[in-house]
Amino acid sequence: MYYGILRGTNFKWLDVVKLFDKHVLDENAELIEVRYYTAPVLGRMSDDPKSTQRQRQYLQALKIINPNRLKIIEGQIVASKPYQRLVKPIPQAPELSVVQVFNFTEKKTDVNLASDLISGAWKALYEQAIICSNDSDLEAALASVKKDHPHIRIGIVAPIALDTHRHISGDLKRYADWKKVLTLTQVSKSQLPPKIPGSKIQKPETW
Repeated sequence: MYYGILRGTNFKWLDVVKLFDKHVLDENAELIEVRYYTAPVLGRMSDDPKSTQRQRQYLQALKIINPNRLKIIEGQIVASKPYQRLVKPIPQAPELSVVQVFNFTEKKTDVNLASDLISGAWKALYEQAIICSNDSDLEAALASVKKDHPHIRIGIVAPIALDTHRHISGDLKRYADWKKVLTLTQVSKSQLPPKIPGSKIQKPETW
């Protein structure tokens, strides 16, 4: 969601429960729970060392505002320093063909989401699951649910900015009962309050 639609906007103070409850789901649907899959920012590797603090404040704000309908599942960010080949030579250093770079990979997030989706279907925890992602890696999980539980409805809400000319993943669409693209209008109408009631948490001035 962050890289697909929130980055570069002023709408990062997003109430994900309000977003789906008020602006994405059909009015006849009963939202039981929103599961937010994320990973802690590596402060030591961030351009702004306060990124970690802002993320923790945001997650805490979500928990306070939505104490009963939100579950946060955290994976982890793994940093590595691989050597990679240049696509084009660097004019100032034409002798270079390989450089060492920092690489950050989010681990466990997709697996956590997929396992929860399949487990929840077998335990009959939901009648409909809405996946807010455009990651085709989730195809196998959706296929598994549809194969063994064809009565369960699956919705795909793709967090893709319209001006990027990206499309909803065909691998996900084939298992969806309905699909839509998340819009900035929906996101803008689903912001947390600037100050979280009953706490000292406030929306960060910068992000």
